[in-house]
Amino acid sequence: MHRNLMKGMWILLCYILTTLLAGCLPADEKVKENHQDTDVVLNQYFDALSKQDYDTMVKLYGGDYESLIGNNPSVAKDDYKKLFENYCTINGGNIVKIDTIIEKTKISDEEYIYKLSFKYLDDTSFENGKQIEYTVKKIDDSFKVMGLPPYIP
Repeated sequence: MHRNLMKGMWILLCYILTTLLAGCLPADEKVKENHQDTDVVLNQYFDALSKQDYDTMVKLYGGDYESLIGNNPSVAKDDYKKLFENYCTINGGNIVKIDTIIEKTKISDEEYIYKLSFKYLDDTSFENGKQIEYTVKKIDDSFKVMGLPPYIP
């Protein structure tokens, strides 16, 4: 009986300490726990592109795959990794990295539009600094990039 009382007190003590420590977090850190930064998602997406990490791109992409499926009839419609790979190596998608985030416009708490310029992996300017818009949108509680990598036919 003495052991059970000690165990119960230990559990209670741990609960109280956990509750107190959670209350000590600054308010902005509490928000960060539940809020995914759209800038981070956008940078992770294009970082994955520059590393040809198509698994990560698939996780961060929220758009449709219709054009990728149409251009790759021999690839299974649900093989998103291979569809991205073909898009970037065969179909005209470009492997680039973000040069500059020129503008960020908040449409709502769940949608942002970015105007970006890119550079190739060798640091030369993509399309002479052409600016391309990308939407980052919350889908099922996480932000996703809605656009495919820049395309040049």
